Order: sequence, then structure tokens, then C-alpha cells
Amino acid sequence: MNRVVATVSYLSKGSGKPIYSSAGVGRNAQFLVDRPLIEYSVVVENARLQRPQVGQKYGLGTGDTILLDHQTQVNNFFDAQQLKPIYEDELASLLLLATEANRVHIFDHTIRASDPVTREKQQSREPSTLVHNDYTTNSGLKCLYENLPQEADELSKKRFQIVNLWRPLVDPVESFPLAFCDSCSIAETDLVDTERRSPNHIGELSLATYNPLHRWYYFPNMNPGEVLLFKTYDSIAAGRRNCGVHTAIDINNYAGDKKPRESIESRAFLFFN
Repeated sequence: MNRVVATVSYLSKGSGKPIYSSAGVGRNAQFLVDRPLIEYSVVVENARLQRPQVGQKYGLGTGDTILLDHQTQVNNFFDAQQLKPIYEDELASLLLLATEANRVHIFDHTIRASDPVTREKQQSREPSTLVHNDYTTNSGLKCLYENLPQEADELSKKRFQIVNLWRPLVDPVESFPLAFCDSCSIAETDLVDTERRSPNHIGELSLATYNPLHRWYYFPNMNPGEVLLFKTYDSIAAGRRNCGVHTAIDINNYAGDKKPRESIESRAFLFFN
């Protein structure tokens, strides 16, 4: 299939700084935004058919998503004894190989599930079904100081990025796959700095308002042997330019029952000489 039609949720236009709030984990995990969201139907291209154009090699200036083949030795992502020593070492090796970074620091993992019963059992989060980027100009730098406070002054003198590695935990992904807006189709004015409130932290993320010029793509039927690598912050170029604006999508013309989605996303700093 060359393309699908999907429903995505954009932030409505308005004045003042919006507030995004997340309500923990489990069956009732959800997010709330204090400004109305507007649903649009968009055409989403099959990136597997255009993989050479999307790119298989990560570059410093890339704004698009890269699909990587990557097998893991982890068989239980809820086991801290596997997650930190095994998975983080695997991802660090992958990032050093796939990028130009000379140092990697992994600082966060989030497991999501679309089925409420599974979420309650796992105490995991829901898929994020609004168009967004994880950081703003301010919050990316703040994240560095929160995670590496003793080194942040020195590290911030050189270029650094925050990237996301997204892996499905079901085979294949049929419901709520991750879709991306082509960075070349996004205007800076489409992005809105938004306060992000969670039970233990206050930060910022970027939400997006609708622009008919936006071009969308996704990688259908992903499996656990694949990961998506995309940039969410860059210390160069205003912090968020050419970053991976994304959302989980609800595909309108999907025939048949859809397997519930489960996934893990890992966030990492990339440091460059």
C-alpha cells in the first residue's frame, strides 16, 4: 500500500502558552491540553517504499527518521537487570555506529501500550496521539543540566543532540503506529512552546498547529527487530529545527482487527567533538 489516510490531533490556534498534563500510568493514563485539539485526516505515505529518500544514514543536520535493523538480547523490558546493563549498552553501541557522535548518554525509557488492560498490568503509558516534538529550545538544554549537572557547563559548549529510539514490542505493529511529519514541510510558526506537567516534573514540549503543507510518512508493519531513530533536540539552530515532529496515528482505512500496540522508546544524548 502506497499510502493510508489517518486521523491526527493538532493544537488549535490561540493566544497564551498552552499547558499539557499527563496523568501517570496504567488503565487511565491519558494526557490533557488546556487548549482544544482539532482532528484532521491526513495522507500518510509508506516510507518503506521511499527508504532511500528518507535516509539510512544519520547526519548531523537530518530532520527525518531513520529505520535501523537491530536485534536485542533483552526478552523482558520490565526487568531492570536487563534494561540498564544490556539494552543501554546495545543502544549506545548502535548510536556510536550509526551517528557521528563520540559519546552517548542514555537517560530515559518509556513503555507504552494501547490496550487499557495491558497498561494496567504493566503500569505503562498510553500512545501519544497528538502532533508534537519532545523538546523546545529551552527544555532541551534544561534536560542536559538535569541529567548531567556536573558536566553540563562544559558539554553545552559543543554541539549536542537528544534523540529517540523507538522499538515495537509486538510483531507487527498494526494499531497506533508512529508517524512523522517531514521536517522540510514544517514552518517554525507551526510549533508552539507548551508547558508539560507530569506528576514529578515540569518541563516543556512543542505542540503543532495544522498546516496543509505538512507531509506525513510512516513505516508500516514494524517488528521488534527494527528501531526508529529520530532527533528531538539540537543545540544548533534554535534547538528544535529539523527535529522529529511525530504522533501515533489511527489509520482510518485499515481492514480487520488490529493487534494492540506495545512499544518502548529510549532517549539519549549525542555529544560531538
